[in-house]
Amino acid sequence: MNILILSASIGSGHTKAAEALQKILGDSAQAIDFMAKDISTLNWLTKKIYLAALRFIPDLYDRIYKFADGRKVGVSARFLSSALMYLPFARLLNKFRPDVVICTHPFPEAAASLWKFLHAKSDKNFLLAAVLTDYSLHEIWIFGEVDAYFVATDEMKSELANHCRAGQKIFATGIPIDEKFSAVKKISAPVPTILIMGGGLGLGSIEETLLELDKVKSPLKIIVVAGLNENLSARLKKLRGKISHPVEVLGYVSDVHKLMAAADLLITKPGALTMTEAFAAGLPLILHAPIPGPEFKNAAYAVAHGAAISVGERKISNVVEELLNQPARLAEMKSSAQKLARPLAAMEIIRLIKNIP
Repeated sequence: MNILILSASIGSGHTKAAEALQKILGDSAQAIDFMAKDISTLNWLTKKIYLAALRFIPDLYDRIYKFADGRKVGVSARFLSSALMYLPFARLLNKFRPDVVICTHPFPEAAASLWKFLHAKSDKNFLLAAVLTDYSLHEIWIFGEVDAYFVATDEMKSELANHCRAGQKIFATGIPIDEKFSAVKKISAPVPTILIMGGGLGLGSIEETLLELDKVKSPLKIIVVAGLNENLSARLKKLRGKISHPVEVLGYVSDVHKLMAAADLLITKPGALTMTEAFAAGLPLILHAPIPGPEFKNAAYAVAHGAAISVGERKISNVVEELLNQPARLAEMKSSAQKLARPLAAMEIIRLIKNIP
């Protein structure tokens, strides 16, 4: 079985999900960034323009998210994205001739759906699977040509079932991550370790968070991951000399699972993949600075299930101080995170896909 996995490097979560699936499949799959310049200059420009605009309009995603979530507008948004990205997908299809196409972002899913609609009787037809990478459903993911959906929760499965046509399969598998997040053993340290992350792009008011943690009176160690944001990394390294606690500043890292194993608390924006990895690692979360849109719903899910605290209008320093002085509550949050964990989701998704007729 020849499998093509298509992600989109708009944030790191969609790419991480694709990588987790590709790791299970090995040489039988190709994982491709659908927004890469060598795939489509238009796709790449779309990504660049969006990421640049996000710096000046922080609620841009929220506006797009809400605008496209209505039924009529959602249909228009799906049609527009599928039409704009149809040709790059057609080229990939001709090159790889896959039996299965797995999409971890709605952009390649839209293009693949349009191809299936236009070429229903083609000998190049394929099974189309969509892997949703948030803890909420959005209209832009819903296409009648998708053969199988894989979602994070049973609630999402029920909601999606109300929008799908007969014959479309829906599985509540969890979000795919590398299983190493649940396999690594926790590391104890003389003082509590606080891990600060902002996804692969280093978003989430990281500098402000570091300054806030300087106000915490309890002894602690701080590890900050700046991701691919080199400017942020440079600023953090200059800033750490002003912090009274030991601070380690890292750029993009490939061993996040080890950092999570060494941490007692994770402070991050509520990106779904980061949250899912933390659940598997049994790591309590302090959530703040969500990118408006689905990250609000991601945070609500983790908070409602006891694995996280959403900062809201409170000071991060106060939340951290309270938790460090309540070890029983921290233990409860760790237990709640572990209950939400589905570390074998990637393996389950592949198993299910291979058994679809």
